[in-house]
Amino acid sequence: MLTKQKIKEILSSRIEEIDSLSIPHFLLLSDIEKAAKRISQAIKNQEKIVVVGDYDVDGVSSSAIVKLFFEKIGYPIEIVIPNRFIHGYGLSLNILEEIQADLIITVDNGISSFEAAEECKKRGIDLIITDHHTPLIMDNGQLKMDNGQCMVANEKNYKLPDALAIVNPKTSPDFPFKEICGAEVAWYLCAALKHEMKLKIDLREFVDILAIAIIADVMPLNHMNRLLVSMGLKRLNKAQKPFSKALKRFFNREFNAEDIAFQIAPRLNAAGRMDSANLAYKFLISKDEEEAFRLFLELDSLNNQRKETEKEILESIEVEENDKFIVVSGDYHEGVVGIIASRLVHKYKKPAIVFCDNGEHLKGSGRSLGNIDIFKLVSDCSDDILGFGGHKLACGLSIKKENFYKLKEKLNTIIEIYDDDDFFIEDFVLGELPFREIDFELLDILKSFEPYGEGNPKPKFIASAKIMHIQNLKDNHYKLILSQDDYILPGIIFRYDGEFDEVVRFKFTIGENNYFGREIQLMIEEFL
Repeated sequence: MLTKQKIKEILSSRIEEIDSLSIPHFLLLSDIEKAAKRISQAIKNQEKIVVVGDYDVDGVSSSAIVKLFFEKIGYPIEIVIPNRFIHGYGLSLNILEEIQADLIITVDNGISSFEAAEECKKRGIDLIITDHHTPLIMDNGQLKMDNGQCMVANEKNYKLPDALAIVNPKTSPDFPFKEICGAEVAWYLCAALKHEMKLKIDLREFVDILAIAIIADVMPLNHMNRLLVSMGLKRLNKAQKPFSKALKRFFNREFNAEDIAFQIAPRLNAAGRMDSANLAYKFLISKDEEEAFRLFLELDSLNNQRKETEKEILESIEVEENDKFIVVSGDYHEGVVGIIASRLVHKYKKPAIVFCDNGEHLKGSGRSLGNIDIFKLVSDCSDDILGFGGHKLACGLSIKKENFYKLKEKLNTIIEIYDDDDFFIEDFVLGELPFREIDFELLDILKSFEPYGEGNPKPKFIASAKIMHIQNLKDNHYKLILSQDDYILPGIIFRYDGEFDEVVRFKFTIGENNYFGREIQLMIEEFL
């Protein structure tokens, strides 16, 4: 049986607390000083600077941070966020056709933009890449692209684009914490530029946007990420920017990490999935609350469309039972294939890639679980892939249509290197928790280890109790009054369509209801 002290010990052991003075210095990122000097020179020479972002929350947040920083400098820059339906991902040849610049800076993309880097060199454009994605690894010698041009490899044998500077924690041997998001790398670039130009700008002004990006991009909430999210949530709840005031007005509550993950991030992501990510970008840099609120209502509407589209596609997909690696293709909406892949992983406990037909080729998004490294598995199929990028648990790729079944067969063959245990998704159940231990002291202990998320999951518990009363709140959402050894606690379960036994055993987290004062409630995940 668990006690409050035991829970505190378990939670303390899994996180690394640091203070703001312990955040790794920007100079530990390779090439960042070179990048800052070039940007400073461009500002002095009145050169045109274009920043190329990405259409997910991290990319939009990165773009917003850089734009707001340059507004404080008083120097005009152009932000270009690719449209996934028109340009494809990141710094591509398609997006370059629309750009005139002396200096291009990528944020949250660029680490695999080999052809675009070559095109920049031809046009005399200096290119600075800031990214956090995993670079491709050179197998043997110099690998050539289809056009015969060579990729540049560094001492770690990475395949890297030929750019003026590449700022990425994964290509920086001295940077101690590799798992940071693109917005954090962009924030570091601003810090380096602040230092280079001797500016007086408080970079803590951007931690609210950073918190959204870190959580939305599922970065581990440990070390510097945990600190920045904690700082960001405090600033977000103070509502000092128009966008945060609009969020407060829409949701009417204090935000925690789960609110960002399940309420805010999906709405911001819906812009790039269903239409143009510029809508989310404009929301984050809004100049007044009314404008921000109007834009967020549009984001909310797009998110509702996304849910309906996702539901229709999921109902149409048939998964082959014997496959260990789910690979499906269809006439799907390109903007939701990543979410569909995530849903399939959650349902079948297997990695999944979902392809859509974009005309010339199949474009796919993959998600993984447990110890299954989808980046490595797909990398091992490089002969059948046109373009590829990602990391251990997620990837994006494109293939020729005729290679679909070949790729599917190959992935289902090479995944055999993994054991059944590698597919296991840890549920983070700490153990049996008696009702007598559940009080405000325990609630405060649990709250002291927030924010919860990737790398610091919210603790779950097991208990048995007698149901004293059942109230149907609405739409199969129930409130239960539970009794165990004369201790009585309320429990909430959502979307339950089964029968209730008199005595139940269940998995739960501990929540707080502040509607009529402070009340502990058990959030029931499932009956066991």
